[in-house]
Amino acid sequence: MPKPISQLIPDFREALKDGIKDAAENIVEGLIEEGPYWDGIFARSWEVKRGQKSITTYPANMRSAIRSRKAQDKPGNVKPLIPFIPNNENLEGYTIGNMTRYRGYAMDLLPTPVGRQMGNAPNKTAPKDWYLRYVLGGGMQKKYDEAMTNVFKKY
Repeated sequence: MPKPISQLIPDFREALKDGIKDAAENIVEGLIEEGPYWDGIFARSWEVKRGQKSITTYPANMRSAIRSRKAQDKPGNVKPLIPFIPNNENLEGYTIGNMTRYRGYAMDLLPTPVGRQMGNAPNKTAPKDWYLRYVLGGGMQKKYDEAMTNVFKKY
């Protein structure tokens, strides 16, 4: 019977564990950098869960923050906005999502005549279709590849 990979190549397993955690952090950083930033609520609402899980929205009875009338500047360093990323000992991957109730609108995935208006609002703070461009246009893959390359260089 062949040995499990955990016995054959412990360094590879450790590198893979570190790499997917770093990749999750890089991907969330990219989502914050590319996404809208009106008052920081959406940017601070990304969540990372171990495994394939659903990302629930904030409770409906939770009071909304008072929204500013004018967009604030996105901070130059978004690292403090990145959520806690749990360890992933079993290499089950991560689920990344946003907890705001309006996430589908902020990501330009659902039509709306208010707010971002599918990225057509004159006061938008992110380009039209920013999310799809990031996920499908190679931005997310680039963040993943950078993390994995950097980690495997160490081993």
